[in-house]
Amino acid sequence: MRTACGLFCFAASLAAQTPDASAIMRRVSENLDRSESARTHYVYDQDVFIRLQRANGKLAREESRQYAVAPTEKGAARKLVILQGKILEGKKEVDYTEAGYRRKNIDIDGALVDSFAREVMWRHSAIPNMEWFPFERKDLNQYTFRLEGEERYRDYDVYRISFHMGVPEDQWEGEALIERNEYQPVLVTTAWTGHIPAAAKIAFGTNVQQIGAKISFKRFEKDVWFPVSCGGEMKLRVLFGYARIIAFSSNNSGFRKSDVQSSIEYDDM
Repeated sequence: MRTACGLFCFAASLAAQTPDASAIMRRVSENLDRSESARTHYVYDQDVFIRLQRANGKLAREESRQYAVAPTEKGAARKLVILQGKILEGKKEVDYTEAGYRRKNIDIDGALVDSFAREVMWRHSAIPNMEWFPFERKDLNQYTFRLEGEERYRDYDVYRISFHMGVPEDQWEGEALIERNEYQPVLVTTAWTGHIPAAAKIAFGTNVQQIGAKISFKRFEKDVWFPVSCGGEMKLRVLFGYARIIAFSSNNSGFRKSDVQSSIEYDDM
């Protein structure tokens, strides 16, 4: 009886020490917001890559960009350093080095590549594409979180948390590894499981499928974590038979603390 009682008390003590999944994610969101100013003291390099494939799997267009990221008064900004792009039209290959390059007046591929490079892979807070991941405080009440366990992942002790957003028109689900001491994300995988209503497909001729993304973080000092890699894929089909498989990735490297006291003004390209 004493042994059973002791085990029960020990289990109860562990349960009391471990917050529930929703409380963990609230702390993560708060910590990301709180450490935003600390992240702006760093400069680093960012490589962005976008690839568009036709429905038959053949390459349509790809583009890689190298940016220098530096702090500003409003957070962070990027300066485009190098751009290399390639377009395949049948057996013809066109190379370009200009952001927003268009082959013709209506160039859907060009618009998609430029949009992904400018917006989907970048946010001035240095945390890309937050709306794809369960970090925004205003959205947390739309998610259901579940603590799946605790484990060791690389150099971190983490909570493993599954999540699901139940909003009919915007359904996301996935899994997050959260560092147990500083409550910061280490690895987050997410996928969109919603469906565009049939009426909208008919009216706008657009269908989006199989959106998935993954983002990994690394600790650089106490309570200061940066995303070091982010990538994903989605399928898009619009009017006139246009269909593309879009793959995207971003990698951040060369982190160093800025000694510059004044802000740097960059035009994001």
